[in-house]
Amino acid sequence: MRHLSPLICLLAMLCGGTRADENTATRPNILLILADDMGFSDLGCYGGEIRTPNLDRLAAEGLRFSQCYNCALCGPSRAALMTGLHPHQVGIFNWTGLLGNRCVTLFELLHGAGYATCAVGRLDMVTADVWHDPAKIARHVDRFLGSTGHSGPGNYFADVHNTAFYLDGKPFSLPAGTYKTDLITDFAVQFIAETKKDRPFFLYMSHYAPHWPLHAKPEDMAKYRKLYRELGWDEARARRHQRLIELGLIDAKCRLSPRDPRVPAWQDADHKDWEAERMAAFAAQVDSLDQSVGRVLDALRQTGADRNTLVLFLSDNGAADTAVGPLDKPGQTWRVDGTLTKVGNKPSIQPGPADTFVTAGPPWSNVSNTPFRRHKQSNHEGGIATPLIAWWPRTIRPTGGVTPELVHITDLTATCLDVAGVEYPSQFETRTVQPLAGKSLLPVLKGGSREGHPSLCWATSGSRAVRIGSWKLVSAKNGPWELYDLTTDRTELNDLAKQHPQRVQAMAKVFEEWRGGGEAK
Repeated sequence: MRHLSPLICLLAMLCGGTRADENTATRPNILLILADDMGFSDLGCYGGEIRTPNLDRLAAEGLRFSQCYNCALCGPSRAALMTGLHPHQVGIFNWTGLLGNRCVTLFELLHGAGYATCAVGRLDMVTADVWHDPAKIARHVDRFLGSTGHSGPGNYFADVHNTAFYLDGKPFSLPAGTYKTDLITDFAVQFIAETKKDRPFFLYMSHYAPHWPLHAKPEDMAKYRKLYRELGWDEARARRHQRLIELGLIDAKCRLSPRDPRVPAWQDADHKDWEAERMAAFAAQVDSLDQSVGRVLDALRQTGADRNTLVLFLSDNGAADTAVGPLDKPGQTWRVDGTLTKVGNKPSIQPGPADTFVTAGPPWSNVSNTPFRRHKQSNHEGGIATPLIAWWPRTIRPTGGVTPELVHITDLTATCLDVAGVEYPSQFETRTVQPLAGKSLLPVLKGGSREGHPSLCWATSGSRAVRIGSWKLVSAKNGPWELYDLTTDRTELNDLAKQHPQRVQAMAKVFEEWRGGGEAK
């Protein structure tokens, strides 16, 4: 492990150690890592060409899930992950809003059960009633560093956006030279080092990467510049599709979805060097995220905590097709220090540096979401399918296996509670909470099976979906229902709605009952 960075030293001086109690550390530690806007096939172990050796090793020594789903958007996915409930059950219909008084979060339950708790990065909804009040988060989170807003990373290199950072309840200014992925990692490493061994811990690393803007370190971008100039988006998608089949993550009969209709063939694309630079920056963000995982794993080994730590890694939604940032206004500074930000997806603005705001756009999010259709906010597979890696040396056999177990993000909540031996309550403090929607994956992690969900439903930004067995009913915003048999058509290319009107009607009824009732299914 490399020497402690100046930021770690600063954090250590500012903060004391985690308090201990009478609990022993026989219960597993839990490390939950959430990527932001990362596609299904961006990781090497999920078919991608981006260098992710640390996550690839976790996959080789652990278990990969080929059919795990999030909620297609940051707020809903975080609400589901923190509570184990569907977003509409806790009042989260879009990307903003508070959790209600009908739920309880992982932090509240695990902290109450004796776990040392730490949250770093995006602090959205880590507690149900006070997620927006950093001074009160400390009731349930021993250590935290990050932003309580919901506007993404802001600027990766500096504290110059209107997204305020807090350290254990107090305002925190980022040191010069900060890169936020490293900031998150430094804090996590420090927490692991200072946590007493007689107490298990729950560490939630809620990364900003690889969410836009495309801000990356030059040395990481240099690894990918030539690669994407030579590949282009069409060949990158074709190669990822083939590797997914070879890895057993999709069926050999699964066809690659067509190129996004907004995107020209690579051979016809203008400004190829600039286009390649965009994907080089995005890949660098993912690469940096993988480096973060490696450093945290080193910290676990240094403390001897690695064998009894469950690590879960996933993304909050598919890659975003945002064509340009929301700040495309002449003279828009965006940064509170007054530095003019160059905003827009055009060759005159090179992605990577801190004074730019560029996005990957439809061409490259189409690559990230290979082999699926559509993008973030959609309830088609491109919006809701996520990689999920589980690693737990004490329990999971190191076979590098892939399981087709159908998983929803709420299941991770149930799994964390199950492995910690914490019962989900019907009452928490003054709140009457709804029954847990998620179902524990612990039997699967042990090599067995579990009773799955009779149905899964989604409602995101006007999109809708319901899945029952291998059948999926889905519609785009303001669009008609489409019906697919995912056993043979995971990429949703052969709409069977007209051939099976009764199935459409029955599945639509399941969706409407779920959407209207606000109860777990």
